Amino acid sequence: MCAPPKNPYNTPNTNTPPPTVTDRLTQRQNEGYEFIRAFVRDEGKPPTLREIGDALDISSTNGVSKLLDVLERKGYVEREPHAARGLSLVEEEPDPFAVGAGPPELPVVSRTPSDHPDRLRRRPSSYLAVDPRLLHEASDPDACLVGRAGDDGMNGDGIRKGDFLIIEECRARDLSNGAPAAFLVGEELRARRFLFANGKMHLRPTNSHYTKETFPPDAPGCHPIGRVLGLFRSFSKS
Repeated sequence: MCAPPKNPYNTPNTNTPPPTVTDRLTQRQNEGYEFIRAFVRDEGKPPTLREIGDALDISSTNGVSKLLDVLERKGYVEREPHAARGLSLVEEEPDPFAVGAGPPELPVVSRTPSDHPDRLRRRPSSYLAVDPRLLHEASDPDACLVGRAGDDGMNGDGIRKGDFLIIEECRARDLSNGAPAAFLVGEELRARRFLFANGKMHLRPTNSHYTKETFPPDAPGCHPIGRVLGLFRSFSKS
C-alpha cells in the first residue's frame, strides 16, 4: 500500500535538522513563520515575498528576504533560489518521548481464515504500543498491524514461532521479490520470502525443514497480508 505523494510545497527537508530549543525565534520571526504556516495550510502553496511583506508590513522584498534567511538558517524553512514560491516548511520530527506523546498502538490480529482477510482488522485480539522507529520504513504507518509468526519457517532470517511481526498491509503485486512477507495460509500466519514468477506466488522458507509452497494469486487458501518491517519478541512462553 503506497503512500500518496506529499505536497511539493510542504515537503520536509530530511537533510536539515529539525528546530531545537537553541533555534528559538524572536517575536517578529515567529510572526513570519506562523504566517507562512497558515498560508500553506489554507492555500496549499507557500506565499510570495510580496504576500509575506504585505502581511507583516515589511515595505521591501529585501527585508522579507532577510527574514527568510534567518528562518532558513535556524532550520524552519527551506528556500529554492529564483522561484516565486520557492519556499517550503521544514517539519519537525515528533519526539516519541515528549510529554503528551505516546507510541503508536497497532492492532494485533487474531486467527483469521485466509478466505476472509477482511476480518483481519475487524476484531483484533488486542493492541500493542510499538517503538515508532519500527515504522520508519513504512510507506503508510496507518496500514501497519501486528501478527504472530505461526511457525519456525523463517528461522534463517531470525524469525521464530510466536514472534510479533510488524506488517505493513499491501497487495501481492506491491511486494518485492525476495523480501520477507506475511501470509495467511489456512488460519495460520506465516512469514516467508516472497517470489512472484510464472503467474504464481511462491512462498520460500529459510528453514530447510520446511517445504516451499506455491499458490495462484486468487487461491482461497493463501492470502498475502503485506511486507514484514521488523519484529519484537516476548520472553514469556504464552
